[in-house]
Amino acid sequence: MDTSQAGATVAAVGAMEYGSHCCFVSADEAVTRLAVHSYIRDGLSAEDRVLCLLGRRDRAWLMSTLSEGPTRPDDREADGSLVVVDVGRTPLWEGEFTPEGMAETFFAAVDQALADGFRGLRVCGDMTWGRAGGVEHAALLEFERLAGLGLPSRRAMGICLYDPREFSSVQIDAQERLHPLVAGTGRARPPTLQVTDTTKGLRLVGEADVGTRDLLEDALRRAMAHSGRDLVVDLSALEFADLGTMESLYRAATALGPDRHLVLRAAGPAVRKVVDLLGWSGAGGLILDEDRPSGECSGGAQ
Repeated sequence: MDTSQAGATVAAVGAMEYGSHCCFVSADEAVTRLAVHSYIRDGLSAEDRVLCLLGRRDRAWLMSTLSEGPTRPDDREADGSLVVVDVGRTPLWEGEFTPEGMAETFFAAVDQALADGFRGLRVCGDMTWGRAGGVEHAALLEFERLAGLGLPSRRAMGICLYDPREFSSVQIDAQERLHPLVAGTGRARPPTLQVTDTTKGLRLVGEADVGTRDLLEDALRRAMAHSGRDLVVDLSALEFADLGTMESLYRAATALGPDRHLVLRAAGPAVRKVVDLLGWSGAGGLILDEDRPSGECSGGAQ
């Protein structure tokens, strides 16, 4: 681990006060462990309650991180100063998730910590807890906004862990703009898109935006010219697609002619929503794989 980065991490976390809202971006596990350990250690020393929300970084990861110093996590859980919640197994909300409801839950946890005799509340969240709880990123972003609005008037602070291997660069950009404090090592790499040939068409991997538009359109033209059948575009590994990407796919579908289709395989909720809102499903030769009539299944891309 870069010692200068380690020092900057400790300084940034150590400078947090009540009302602070930090977006911590890093794919470096050593740096992230240091940040989490320092943040929780400082909170427990200050007689705060520390609430940890687990995601991909699970309980075993957290406990091994805390065991690297004098902190005894089991004892701290027993006295209520450390609260660990696996949101994927124990959601903090009832029924359907709403950003407003989650914000109210967060603020109620602050009030409860004060009522229990703690000086304040510190929240440490691996933000993949949203994915574990089935929360779309737009809703997670709105919750972060609401939490940020309420933090300055409360004896609470939060550090939100965003791993660039788990979130797209576009999503991290949005989160960094929302948080007053940004720390960590930053994103490991710029947005990229990989387009690979399959037996039925193309497979898109990564992030598709204006910077990768030419790459995508060249690949579509090549695939359309080399096949006389339906063109299947596998989106199962696509992390992000902007509206321009969807327009490129639609234009390619209309260029196939009346007897061929461009089939989007494994389209996520965001892609489906765009296709439905613009009325493109079944129009101009563009269809979603699950919308094909039975007997016309495209099969898995290889």
